[in-house]
Amino acid sequence: MRQLLLVFVVCFLVYSCGEDTTSNSSTSISGEIVNSNESFITLEKDGEFVDSVALSENGSFSYNFDENNFESGLYTFRHKPEGQTFFIEKGDSLLLRVNTKEFDESLMFTGNKAEENNFLIEMYLLNEKDNDLILSYYKVSPEKFAKKTDSIRSLRLDQLENLEDKYEFSESFLSLAEKNIDYEYYDLRERYSYLINKYFNEFRNKIPKEFFSYRKQVNFNDKDLQSLYTYQRFLDNYLKNRAIERCVAENPNKECFDTESITNLKNRLILSDSIFKIENLRNRFISRFAKRQLNSAKNEQQIDSSLQLVKSFDFPKDQYEELKQIGKLQKNYFVGKNTSNAKLYTTTGEKIILKDILDKQTITFTWSLYINNHPKFHKRVNELRNRYPEINFLGVNIDSDDKETYDLWLKALSNFDYNKDFEVKIRDRGNEIYLYKNFLNKILLIDENGIIKKSNLNLFDPNFEAELLEYLNQ
Repeated sequence: MRQLLLVFVVCFLVYSCGEDTTSNSSTSISGEIVNSNESFITLEKDGEFVDSVALSENGSFSYNFDENNFESGLYTFRHKPEGQTFFIEKGDSLLLRVNTKEFDESLMFTGNKAEENNFLIEMYLLNEKDNDLILSYYKVSPEKFAKKTDSIRSLRLDQLENLEDKYEFSESFLSLAEKNIDYEYYDLRERYSYLINKYFNEFRNKIPKEFFSYRKQVNFNDKDLQSLYTYQRFLDNYLKNRAIERCVAENPNKECFDTESITNLKNRLILSDSIFKIENLRNRFISRFAKRQLNSAKNEQQIDSSLQLVKSFDFPKDQYEELKQIGKLQKNYFVGKNTSNAKLYTTTGEKIILKDILDKQTITFTWSLYINNHPKFHKRVNELRNRYPEINFLGVNIDSDDKETYDLWLKALSNFDYNKDFEVKIRDRGNEIYLYKNFLNKILLIDENGIIKKSNLNLFDPNFEAELLEYLNQ
C-alpha cells in the first residue's frame, strides 16, 4: 500500500470540521475527506489498530486521543485505498484536508508540526526518486556508488541541521529524522548490491567489506520506526540480500537471484523469525514472505512445506489459518489445472464462465482498484497485445463483487480508458473473495480450453518475451 507522510494544521481554525471542541491540553486530529471512498477512517500505531473514526455526510471528522494512553511518535491514518504516516506529539491539535480523486495534489497542511512533517514529506519524495537514481548509478563501480551515497546522506543531514537551527525541533523528532536519513542511505546500498550481484558479475567481487559496515549499526527492532516506510523498505531489501548470500554460501553453483523462488523466500522467512523480536514487525514480514511463497508454489509439496515451516514458528493462529486458505486457493493455479469454469462478470453485467470467452491462447492478469500500479500493468499489456495479436490479454479484477464495487470498477475502466472488451471481474466467490488480494498481479498463460500452460509469469521480467516466444514456437 503506498504511504505518504502527511502534515497537519493546528486545530485553532475550523476547516469544515464543525466547532472546535478540543482544549489546549488535548491531542487531536480533525479534517475533511473530499470524495470519500468509505464512511470512516482508521488510526494505527506501530501496526496496532487505535480507533475507527466516522465521517460526517460532508466527509469531515474529529478525534481526540485518549490522553491516558497516548504515545508521541508515528501514527498511520488510513482511508481506503491510501495510507499516510504522520508525526504527532502530546498536545498537538492537527487538521488535514484531502481529495481522494487527486490525492497527492490536494493534500493541504500547515501548523505547529508543519516544518517537521514537511521535512519528512520531502525525504519521502526524494526517497521515491531513489528508484531513478539506482537505475542511473547501479552500473558504476562500488567505490563511485559509495561516494554518491555518502554525498546524499551529507546533504540530507545538512538540510536537517539548518531546519533545526531555525525551528528548534524536539529531540524525539530529531532522532526520527536522523534515522530516516540513515535508513535511506543503508537502503540505497542494499539495492545497489542486489543489482550488481545479479546483473554485473564483474563488480560482484569488487564490493569492499566496509561497503556494508553500517549493518553492524542496524537496529532490527526499533519500536519507534515500525511504521516508517524507509525503515520497512530497508529491512525488505536487507532480507532479500541476506537470503541470496546464504544461498550462494550453501550452493555456490546454484542460481540464487530469483527473489520469488521458494528457496529465497524460505531463507527470508527463517531470517525474519530469527532477527525480529518485535511481535508486530516479525509477524508482518513472516506473513508477507509466506504469502509470496505460497503464491509462487508450483505443486502441493511446496505448499505443504511452506505451511509446515511457518507452523514451526510462534505465529498467530488466525494468521496461520489464513495462510492455509491461501495455499488451498493456490492449488487451483498449478500448470495443468483447468480454469475454464471460473465465474466472471462482463462489463455489461452479464454472468459468464471463462470458457464462454476463450477462443485462443490467453494471458490473464489480476488487478485491484485499490492498488495504484494497475495503470502500469495495463500499459505493459497494451504493448504486448499489439506485438502478439495471436494471444488474448485479459484483465481480471479481483475486488469484491458487490454492486458498489462493480460500479467503481466500471468507472475506473472509463477513467483510465481501459479496453472494456478485454476486462472481466471475479464473481460469486463468497468468503474466498478477501483472499484474492494475495493473488494481485498473478499472470497465467492458458490455452483455448482453459488449461494453465504457464503460471507465475512476470510481465516486466526482461526474459518474459523470450519465454513467451519459445512457448509459441513449440
